[in-house]
Amino acid sequence: MQTIVIMHALIVCWSYKQKEQRMDKLFHKHLFCGLLLLGHVFTQSKSTFKLGVENITQAFITNVCPDTKEKCAIGLITNQTGVDQNGKSTADVLAEKGMTIKYIFAPEHGLNGTLAERDVHDSIDEKRSIPIISLYGNGTGKMIAPEYLNAIDCLVFDIQDSGMRHYTYISTLLSTMKVAAENNKPFVVLDRPNPLGSMMEGPLVEPELISFISIASIPLRHGMTIGELAGYFNKYVLQKPAALQVVTMQDYDRTQGFMGKFIHQLSPNLQSLQSCYGYSFLGLLGEIEPFDVGVGTPMAFQCITLPKKMHVSSAVWQRLQTLLSSFGVKSHFYRHTNPKHNRRSKGLRLEFSDMSNVHAFELFIAVLQFFKKEGISFSFSAAFNKAVGTKEVQEVIAGTMSKELFLKNVDKEVLQFRERAAPFYLY
Repeated sequence: MQTIVIMHALIVCWSYKQKEQRMDKLFHKHLFCGLLLLGHVFTQSKSTFKLGVENITQAFITNVCPDTKEKCAIGLITNQTGVDQNGKSTADVLAEKGMTIKYIFAPEHGLNGTLAERDVHDSIDEKRSIPIISLYGNGTGKMIAPEYLNAIDCLVFDIQDSGMRHYTYISTLLSTMKVAAENNKPFVVLDRPNPLGSMMEGPLVEPELISFISIASIPLRHGMTIGELAGYFNKYVLQKPAALQVVTMQDYDRTQGFMGKFIHQLSPNLQSLQSCYGYSFLGLLGEIEPFDVGVGTPMAFQCITLPKKMHVSSAVWQRLQTLLSSFGVKSHFYRHTNPKHNRRSKGLRLEFSDMSNVHAFELFIAVLQFFKKEGISFSFSAAFNKAVGTKEVQEVIAGTMSKELFLKNVDKEVLQFRERAAPFYLY
């Protein structure tokens, strides 16, 4: 119907032009009206998208807390990303719908998403006088203590994920689902987009490498929304499933990736959609010395640089540009001084347009092999294998394992995972 209306408006405009070639002003007037109508229809269509937090109904609330005579007591797992498209916090949305927020549980980087330390401490939400309980300390996750669980009716999770397994917000999702299941508390996920879309790639986690930065054996780029992941975790990861309910989004296109407004940065170094896109492979490159991917600067996960003192020639960077371009990534020469390392670096600034066509993990392997071929020495951090989920990447780079065989095995694992995950797709 919308298409018919648009076509009719443009045909009317064209007919005026055909009948009266000299009536330019009238033609432009009607053409302008047609374009306004076109924009209005597209705006109306786009505005139908809703986040999970915008789709909460009173019937749903009654279903979540059917046995409570007073207001439903909630433990809210969230941070600065837990807002609707107008910027209203999830805590305020739930309160307006009659729920009582007893505790706010904060993941890595804290409630405001600004902390880069290994410890997030408990505090108070002064605006709402609600205790903020940290779920992150000593560089890893923390479980919700029994005294907090005893005071609530259910747990609600609303945090924007990055789309990468080694980003710890999904680790917090799994650990809080586990504690909810063990204590017979309903668990609600308010769903949000996957910024990287639906593509799945990269190795699953080897059992001995399971850790808080690789919490479950899922692909590195998992291709699912937070609500879909919760469904998968409930079936295949948790020994005892949680009483899970997902408030889905409305009119979400899983292939498109992020939809709606990017209101808040995800963390100190995921400051924009561009940084989320770059994180798809630069998150791993940042675990390899001496590469500088801009962490601690406004260009975090948007650049590949090396210390200026290494005297890497412009010709090397030009060849890397060609490699990046073959994977659909634009790049430009770039220099910066990173206060984290207190050193000057130069290299490339990256620009991403369509992540659905960027095979990030294969690109990551190709970049490492490129620098090795160029004679650039590098070393892997102690956390690298846990982050990537396998020891075999280092074997490929060392030349003791075939790249082709490795990627073939990875693709086979991802295909098997996709078949298991498909029943949990919500869109």
